[in-house]
Amino acid sequence: MKRGYWWGLGAIALLVVMVMSLRACRQGEGNLGGLSPEEEKRIRAGLTLRDVVLEQPDDNGQLLWRVNAEEVSYTPNQRTASIVRPRGELYQDGELIYRVSAESGEILDNGKRILLTGNIVATGVKNQAVLRGEEMEWQPELALMTVRNNITGTHPQLRANAQEARIYDRENRMELDGEVVANTVVEDPTTEPWVKLQADLLEWNWEAETVVSEQPLRVERLRDNRVIEVVTGATGSVNLAENRATLVDDVRVLLIETPLEIRSDRAVWAYQEERIDVESPLSLDHAEQNITLTAQQGNLDLRSQQAFLTREVVAVGRRNNSRLAADRLTWNLQAQTLLAEGNVNYRQGDPPVTVRSPRALGRIEAETILLDGGRVVTEIVPQ
Repeated sequence: MKRGYWWGLGAIALLVVMVMSLRACRQGEGNLGGLSPEEEKRIRAGLTLRDVVLEQPDDNGQLLWRVNAEEVSYTPNQRTASIVRPRGELYQDGELIYRVSAESGEILDNGKRILLTGNIVATGVKNQAVLRGEEMEWQPELALMTVRNNITGTHPQLRANAQEARIYDRENRMELDGEVVANTVVEDPTTEPWVKLQADLLEWNWEAETVVSEQPLRVERLRDNRVIEVVTGATGSVNLAENRATLVDDVRVLLIETPLEIRSDRAVWAYQEERIDVESPLSLDHAEQNITLTAQQGNLDLRSQQAFLTREVVAVGRRNNSRLAADRLTWNLQAQTLLAEGNVNYRQGDPPVTVRSPRALGRIEAETILLDGGRVVTEIVPQ
């Protein structure tokens, strides 16, 4: 503990000893002024003070923390102090960054650590975050705050729940650990779409407005408090300023209302614009229509309910074993129509027909394909 803090303790301790000695002299007794055995044992075991203000400066005299407490009890070696109902201020480089409150706590390791327990409330003066939990640890030398056990946090960017939060204010970032659920903030979540993030570990940088997960990440978009789209990946990140989520490895996109599932290795979801871009090989599967499409890249416009696929596009109707290949394809999910362009090759099994054309329009699951645009070659295989 730094010099200023312990000088204050020494003076208080000396004052208490002087008062006890004076009471003993007046009563002519050899004990501590006629105190009960329990009170005398308590005084000799340590020092207890009420309505105390404690503070700790660093080597340069800048304040590290200040704590107001209803009661403070010190161990005989003065390395540990137990505090009741603390209300404190935490500083970084001499600047106030948090106001904290709790039911109880301890000042440990000569002031190098503060541990608070019970109904923790930590309010960020600069970062505007409010964290609540059951345990908090502050390490001023590391500029590290840790809040544990059923964490809830609010901020203009996010609202989050987790088992633990580690806040690195010098780096403007927070690690949320253990069953993390974070929601983007909108004025009216009952009418405005919002996004929910789920992962075991999220790193949030509030200055850059980014959230990153090096572990599996699930991102959901909700409207009227109903999930309408889900994107998952082995890792991922969300740019809160640009309303964009990027998922990588084993990516799955689920459109709940269509229903449609997209699989790929990488997808970028501009959820405010309702657009998903995929620049790696992808497959689309429509469960109700029994249609599967594959391509080397594509994008999905959720507002117009259209998928645009390019390079080695193949559409397969599983119900009748029909197959359409093309260079480019537009799929209207509502009308269930396909517009294929460039080296179109259509084949069906019953009756066996193979058709080649520059362009085709129709519904593959219903085997209603209109071919046009230049020369059309049809091959009919007899039964």
